[in-house]
Amino acid sequence: MKARKMIIGTVCALAVSGCAQTTDRIRSMNWMEVAGTLGGAAIGGYAGAQFGGGLAQTMFTATSVMVGGGIGYIGARMMSQRDQALHNETTHKALASNTPGTPYHWNNPESGHSGMVRTMASYRRSDGTTCQQYRASVVFEDGVASGNGSACMQANGQWLAMNDSFN
Repeated sequence: MKARKMIIGTVCALAVSGCAQTTDRIRSMNWMEVAGTLGGAAIGGYAGAQFGGGLAQTMFTATSVMVGGGIGYIGARMMSQRDQALHNETTHKALASNTPGTPYHWNNPESGHSGMVRTMASYRRSDGTTCQQYRASVVFEDGVASGNGSACMQANGQWLAMNDSFN
């Protein structure tokens, strides 16, 4: 119980220490950045809730929400709406092809950004759902962001990204 209070106190202290800068950033966010943050937090929270139990599960979930939200914010801040649409279309094509290792490319001449998605492996979850792991990269003017992701086929035939981590 004492360790739990110490962890909660530490997390609260860290959260409060960045409030001034955080408030300014929140005021200047556009809707894409808000959507990226919330989407990343939701996916991260879902993924984190799959591990551990009790306090460990709470810690995994909280950490995953923060990391996912940060990744979602960074991704949305760097990619335009058209970049994201092209990335999503290409990801869905790669997943639908079910040809591991084949690269699928996209390019947005308006922003100068481009990217690549390559499926890595397919697997089945215990409930029978077909899922695939993939690797994606996006080329920006100041560098390359890449990450791994996984998506599962839904009952309606659409792929749902379970996680997508750009770093």
